Amino acid sequence: MTYRPLLAIALLFFIPLSGFSKSPAAEKQRNRLRSLQAAAVKNSKLTMIELAYLDASKMLSDNNSCSNFFGEKANPILEELVVTLREQTIPDSRIGIRMSGTFNLAKSSDGVSYRLFEKAEINSLGAFYRAKMFPSEPLVPNMGSFAPNTRQARVIILLHELAHLIKGKDGTWLIPDDGHSAALSRENTGTIESVCGEQIRGL
Repeated sequence: MTYRPLLAIALLFFIPLSGFSKSPAAEKQRNRLRSLQAAAVKNSKLTMIELAYLDASKMLSDNNSCSNFFGEKANPILEELVVTLREQTIPDSRIGIRMSGTFNLAKSSDGVSYRLFEKAEINSLGAFYRAKMFPSEPLVPNMGSFAPNTRQARVIILLHELAHLIKGKDGTWLIPDDGHSAALSRENTGTIESVCGEQIRGL
């Protein structure tokens, strides 16, 4: 049995966007991501998050089923997601990324509606970083059909998270909140794999 690696809690409070993303640390990280995107940083030692970001960003930049699902303006929102991510030790190895707290509703300069959560925590014990190696270790489930602690698993985790943040043309989030339902989590992961699986498998 597999579980989606995300716990998304949407509380109906609103705080300014600047409270999430305009700190000096966030600006520094944002500039770092943009340098990587522009290939201005060469022969750098990239983190797993940065590698996954570059893989996902490339998929969203090309013309394919994945980018069509997320929309052509998804990359800036992906950037904001990665800027907010913080590593956290969460004992439940089924959780890869957990979003929680209040969220801000915003609209990009291109008219895309999205939200950002107050907290976005990436689990140091989850599938983004870990896989079960020894019998005494807890099971770390696959992410869809992708084995944990692989390039493919990390990308689908990011894309799954991104889909919770972007509002589609019909006015609903690309995938519904699923933090309290393992079944819906798996269904949502299946949705992402159905539209992005070809690109993910091609990594």
